[in-house]
Order: sequence, then structure tokens, then C-alpha cells
Amino acid sequence: MMKNVLCIFAVILLISGCTSNERAIKAQKDETPVKEKDVIEFAPSDKEELLKKAQIFQKNRDYGNALISIVRAERAEGNTALNNEISQLKNNLIENLNSRAIDEAMAVEPDRELKVPLEYMVFYKEGELIYPAFNIPVSFEVVKGKARITGRSFTNTNGVAECEVLKVEEFEEDEVRIIANVYLEIEGEVFNIQKLQRDFTLYYQSMKEQTISFVIFERNINELIQSSTSGRQVEQFFIENGFSVLHGIQESNEDLFMSATSGDASALHVYKEKLDSRLIAFTYIESVFSSKVSEDFFFAKSRIILDVVDVLTNKVVFNSVIEDVKGAGNTEKKAGTKAISEATGDFIEKLKEEIVFIGMN
Repeated sequence: MMKNVLCIFAVILLISGCTSNERAIKAQKDETPVKEKDVIEFAPSDKEELLKKAQIFQKNRDYGNALISIVRAERAEGNTALNNEISQLKNNLIENLNSRAIDEAMAVEPDRELKVPLEYMVFYKEGELIYPAFNIPVSFEVVKGKARITGRSFTNTNGVAECEVLKVEEFEEDEVRIIANVYLEIEGEVFNIQKLQRDFTLYYQSMKEQTISFVIFERNINELIQSSTSGRQVEQFFIENGFSVLHGIQESNEDLFMSATSGDASALHVYKEKLDSRLIAFTYIESVFSSKVSEDFFFAKSRIILDVVDVLTNKVVFNSVIEDVKGAGNTEKKAGTKAISEATGDFIEKLKEEIVFIGMN
């Protein structure tokens, strides 16, 4: 039954007589629309009765059935003096049908689903008043980039059709573009109403546009540091360069920390539960004894490893390392502290060169 319904509904868009509405319809032959039972009713066959029926449907804001009745009235036998009234009713209905893309531009993360569906509204505008058009078939199509979506839907009682973006697979010029339109089939051909087409743009969300939480582990010559000055300097560097940073955790559990940076899902889940961000910057700072020159002169060496991990995919999205930075002091601990301080300065200088690429990841 729905196939007949959709066929009749779409005829109005094709047989517009000498009106300009004919040019607003574009045919497509490469897809088959969805079908749904009992969406639109059928009206009587007499021209006058059909016109009355259409007027009742429009008064009741049932625009789908109103269009069907108008088209059938145009084609029915009966009083030809009614043709002008029928044509005016049809033109008015088509002219006042409109659509909009709700939240037409949204940031999206690579290889992820969109957290909320795309919403496309079809409505009838009468002066300043807007009335939803329900049970209208709508198609969604990816026209730029690559994404897996639920391609077809019907408008609900609010006139809104939804599309789930299941996964963004590939960006083109940093965006994925999806178009939505009313979608009909007539005798094997697919048609849409050009004036109702709307675009959605999903734009690339870089690492710099996301929130990062820091987890810092620091050890100086076998002694755990409870409050890492060097770690906070690295954190501050990101803040000063426009990143959204949450003050995270000073970690003392080395096994948990190392497991997380190795991609262990259970370890990452621990941090995911504690921190309110998808990206976690695991910052490992360590100094070790290097050599003893005399009773009061020692060398130590230090390294800093930064792994920014996406806790939803368990993947490292950015990595930077500096190693074997030396420091000297009159005790092993002071030598280690100096080595860490020198490494921190060198590491931040290294990050300055990498900051452009960080923002693009």
C-alpha cells in the first residue's frame, strides 16, 4: 500500500502544470526508497469530493494526505471549473513546505560515531506559525568524505527525521558532508524536492580541540616524587598553547601507569573512570644514577616520555620522548633533580617544534 501512497504523493511534484514547482524536483535512479505501511489514506474519486478532502487534510495539518488528495483531484473526472482552485491550493501547499537541518555543523572525532543523531525537520509555514509535516520519507546521503550512516527515515509527529552516524571513516578537506531530502519513488524512478534539500557538515576535531587530562609519574633516583614540578611545567606548556587541560593525577602506582601506557584496557579503564576526558597525557619523568666523579660530585641522567592516549580506542595519538639528559650535583639526589630540570627545559623546547603537529592530530 505504501508504494502506491508514495507514488501518488510524488506525482504532485511532477505534474505541476505551468507552475515553477516542476523545476524544483530532481530525479535519481540509483536508489530504492524505504516503504512503510498505512502512512497515507486514500480519498474519494470525484474531483469536488477530493478537493474538499484535501482542504480538510490541510486544515488538520495532515500535509501528506493533503498533497495526495490534491493530485488525485487534478486527475479526477468532474467539474473542470474547480481546476484553478485545486491548482492554487497545490501551489500554496508546496510553497509553504520548508525544511531545516538542526545543528547542521558539528565537530566529530575520527573513527568514532556521532554521539547525537542528525536531525532534519520538514514543516509547513503559515505566516509566523510553523506546523510539523509527519510521516514524510527522508533520505540521508554522504556526499563528501566517508561515513557509515542509517540512510533513511520518516519524520515523526514533530516533523523530524533522524540519521545515526555510526562511524566517521574518512575526512575530505577536514570534513564529511551529508545531505538530507524528502525521498520518493514513482514508477521505478526516485525523486526528491530540491527546495527541501539541506546539508550537514561534520568537521574534523583535532587533538587541540579536545580536553586533555594529565597523569604524571615522577621518580628521582629511586624516590617517588609526590608533587611533580616538571610535570606541571609540561602541563602548563599545553595550557599556554591553547589546549584545554584538566589537572589530573600525580600517580604513585608505577605498574598501573606502565600498563595503561602499554595499551592495557583494564588499566586504562581505571583512569577513564577517574578522569573526565577522552584524552589522557601520561607523563613519565625519571632520573637514574649515572656516575660518581668524587665523594661530593655525581652525575645523573634523565628521560621524559609523553604518551597522549585515547581511552576509547586505547591508541596513542601523540608521543614525544627525550632521553639521556645529564645533570650534576654534590649528592646523587641533587644530580638527579638537576638532570630532570635540564630534561624538562629541553623537552619543552622540543614540544615547541612539535606543537603544530599536535594541533593537527
